[in-house]
Amino acid sequence: MMQTLSTAPKVSANLIQMTQALAQLASTGGRAGTATKSLISNFSLLPKTTSKAKGSFSGLAGAIGKFYATYWLAIRALGQFKKSIDLSSDLTEVQNVVDVTFGKMADKVDELASHSIKDFGMSELTVKQVAGRFQAMGTAMGISQEKMSDMSLELTKLTGDMASFYNVEQNDVAKSLQSVFTGETESLKDLGVVMTQTALDSYAMANGFGKTTAKMSEMEKVALRYQFVQDQLTSAVGDFSRTSDG
Repeated sequence: MMQTLSTAPKVSANLIQMTQALAQLASTGGRAGTATKSLISNFSLLPKTTSKAKGSFSGLAGAIGKFYATYWLAIRALGQFKKSIDLSSDLTEVQNVVDVTFGKMADKVDELASHSIKDFGMSELTVKQVAGRFQAMGTAMGISQEKMSDMSLELTKLTGDMASFYNVEQNDVAKSLQSVFTGETESLKDLGVVMTQTALDSYAMANGFGKTTAKMSEMEKVALRYQFVQDQLTSAVGDFSRTSDG
């Protein structure tokens, strides 16, 4: 390949002079006469120069085509190899997040990731990214790693089922479910969940929380929103398993 490229045609002096003449003609009206004369002179040499260049370029294009035809499998293999390296790197990085945020419960994530593609249509990488994000948000609000680990995994499973149920991207669902921690309500509406303050207060009083959100700590609000969302989305639970055969 390099030998072929080394024989690529060099731009002739005539073409360079013609280009310079065009530049002069375009940029300076006062020198139009001189530029035009130079342009005419070089145009007279252009057919011969172009003919040579055309033959050389045809030979170069043919050589490159032959090279690609011969080695296209190797080229594709190298591309796939790079993707594999990138994926492996991403997994290594996200595993570090899982180990830190889940601590001794990190094995729970590994166990879920080992069969998530079959049960929820989620890759190992996606499971660990989503679960790690939920876990980090929950523990940052003061919830213990052990208690939060179960919530994170259930929300991760729900992410896969909701993505299947509504036929949307898993990462988009995961962002919507982060409302359990942030309290934002708009994104949940895309999943059919209307989590208004009034709805949460009514749900809290009807389900044993004993007080409204105004009197709750942040951790208590997370627990309330988590249970509320789960109850609202029960129809989607297990959707991937139900529909995956189709």
